[in-house]
Amino acid sequence: MSGEQKGSPPNKHWVALYTFIILLPLVYWIPPWVSLFFPEEPLAITVLSVAVIVPIVSYLGLPLAIKGHKFIQRAL
Repeated sequence: MSGEQKGSPPNKHWVALYTFIILLPLVYWIPPWVSLFFPEEPLAITVLSVAVIVPIVSYLGLPLAIKGHKFIQRAL
């Protein structure tokens, strides 16, 4: 976090890392869960999985990660 001013948003490298960490468990667990409902429809599994994952990442995961980043940044 060096080089960043206190209270500034994280740079794109931190956001990319947070996105990767947030996406990893979601893409591992959600498609198999969706496939329980649509076992023979790969396109439906993909579309519905993305429709579930994107809002979780956009409206829950990344905002929480950025708040955590700012909290840690203020503490240092």
